Amino acid sequence: MSTGVVQFLLVSSVVALHTQYSGDHRLVIYVTFAPGLEYLPTYSSYGMLDDYRVFTYDSVSDVFSHPFGQQESLSTVWRDLRDCTHFKTGYFNLFSRYANATLGLKGPLLQLMYGCQLSHNGTSSGLYHFSVNGEYSLSMDMDNPLWYSYLPQDLDIKNILDRFELWNHNNLIYIHRVCVPRLKMFYKHSKAIIDQKVRPEATIRRQRTSALICVVTGFYPKEITVEWIIDGKKPLDGTSTGLLPNHDQTYQVQMSIELSDATHNYSCQIEHSSLQEPMVLTWDGSSGMANENSSKHIGLIAALIVVFIVIIVIFCFIMKRVI
Repeated sequence: MSTGVVQFLLVSSVVALHTQYSGDHRLVIYVTFAPGLEYLPTYSSYGMLDDYRVFTYDSVSDVFSHPFGQQESLSTVWRDLRDCTHFKTGYFNLFSRYANATLGLKGPLLQLMYGCQLSHNGTSSGLYHFSVNGEYSLSMDMDNPLWYSYLPQDLDIKNILDRFELWNHNNLIYIHRVCVPRLKMFYKHSKAIIDQKVRPEATIRRQRTSALICVVTGFYPKEITVEWIIDGKKPLDGTSTGLLPNHDQTYQVQMSIELSDATHNYSCQIEHSSLQEPMVLTWDGSSGMANENSSKHIGLIAALIVVFIVIIVIFCFIMKRVI
């Protein structure tokens, strides 16, 4: 491990930012170390500022992909992240050797999730999680360079991680000194997207299975409340698809409900930060039945017209033969 990498991790430069910060935002980095797995890169990572991906990296391409273009102010970030990648890889390999020797874990799949959250009033909090093969999961104490878990089977993993004193100290340095300035830097370049509010579009559809579906799409940010209400009073439980991403950085969700009694009025109520007041779409049961009856009447009239035309054609044919 190079002296330059260690020095970087121990004393990381803090960049002064003058961009006005607003809101509550979270920067989280996800890392996967998968040696020996053909379907995954040995090392891959990506960073999320709220639900906006600010970078992606894998050891195959060895490139940090990001949406910011050639921003000189971010050049040190990509350099630091590359050094950090090499630093973590060294400890991942060391952990794998220890885990194999003591626990018999050969080529374990290792994952990290770490980052910070900064509120509008300046208060911040951090997190640092580590998992092995999706079975063992530990967290780092944000005040001490030690790991903890509430599961007894994680004790052997904890004993290995607690031995990595340099790595553990640098994890806390990142959380307390580096993460918030980096969050602000990414926010500076993502502000137009992160702070945008896109109004949802919604419609109610009826399925043949007597189900109503409230389709809500094109909204941002992703926090939204969609619920069904009957006759303006009784809230009903529905079945949700969960949040689904659209291709344009917006989201969609569908909430369906069984139509128990068509004479009631069913409303889909939507609450979102882009709306000054809740959006309410109403499916009127009585008018819905009227529409169905109207369709039946139109069909009957059309059938009568066809029969009438056929009779006229036959009558004309008969009259022509008589003449």
